[in-house]
Amino acid sequence: MVSVIIVNYNGEKIIINCLSSLIEQTYQNFHILIIDNFSSDGSVETIDGFLEKKSLKHKAVVISLKENLGFAGGNIEALKHTPKEKYIVLLNNDTEVDKKWLEQLIFHMEENPDVGICASKLVTYGANCIDSAGDGYTMFLKGDKRGEGQEQCRYETKEYVFGACAGAAIYRREMLEEIGFLDEDFFLIYEDTDLNFRAQLAGWKVMYVPTAIVQHKVRSSIGELSDKAIYYSLRNSELVRIKNIPLGIFFRCLPWFIIGGIGELIYFSFRHKRFRLYLRAKMDALKMFPLMLKKRKEIMKNKKVSNKYIMSIITSIWQRDFFLSKIRKFFHG
Repeated sequence: MVSVIIVNYNGEKIIINCLSSLIEQTYQNFHILIIDNFSSDGSVETIDGFLEKKSLKHKAVVISLKENLGFAGGNIEALKHTPKEKYIVLLNNDTEVDKKWLEQLIFHMEENPDVGICASKLVTYGANCIDSAGDGYTMFLKGDKRGEGQEQCRYETKEYVFGACAGAAIYRREMLEEIGFLDEDFFLIYEDTDLNFRAQLAGWKVMYVPTAIVQHKVRSSIGELSDKAIYYSLRNSELVRIKNIPLGIFFRCLPWFIIGGIGELIYFSFRHKRFRLYLRAKMDALKMFPLMLKKRKEIMKNKKVSNKYIMSIITSIWQRDFFLSKIRKFFHG
């Protein structure tokens, strides 16, 4: 049995398509747990109506929260209500999954006991391009989507990667019991990067499964460049660094970190005219430094791999696809 968790916030127009694709899976030994983050658009009524009409082969539970706990908090609350299944699957409400999606994820987890996370191939909905072929972490000391913007036919090889996008990923419960789950202080964005980093530091592998295909309506809930998306992206990227980056790696990547920081400042403060938002995000991250430092001490106690290994899975800024995507985004994004 597998638990599939879907966090919903004002997703009345999109979540039914997600659920419709999920119940058609070739692998049927799962149950669904939907956490509604205090939606105001009639989502819960729509979901309840859909579930009543469908004769599901599996249990589906809807839990309505009295406040919006964000993606991280919603999933944390959901995990409390799951039985002790071997695997936990997280799925965004703005996705539609291929029929063999779950089957492929389960197969590769069963075949590879050292793998704690499997990443799906997320394809941008309505476009012939990749949203994420697993997640990377770069020498700018920031998370990144592998293959973003590339043609869908690329990234067809199963391989170990740095991390997985939590919008469509499977997690081994044994790993979560060891390193913990999502960090509620992140609220949303980069909470999965933090979890990926903790998994890698603890010696767990992450595998990208190109046959686990998901159509993703990217940022349909919060917007690509909304104030909320920018704020949490800027703030939480700092929290990931404080919590997880070994000092040796930080100093080794320091020149690129500085260059990346300057580019980030120019991109958000001047190109997109969000200097005040940029400043607020960075100041809030600084206020959270003592709390993140406390969490860092616990993470480093559980570190089982060398800095050399971590450097081997960090994306070089000269990696062709990454370099070209950043140039394209800086001038056209």
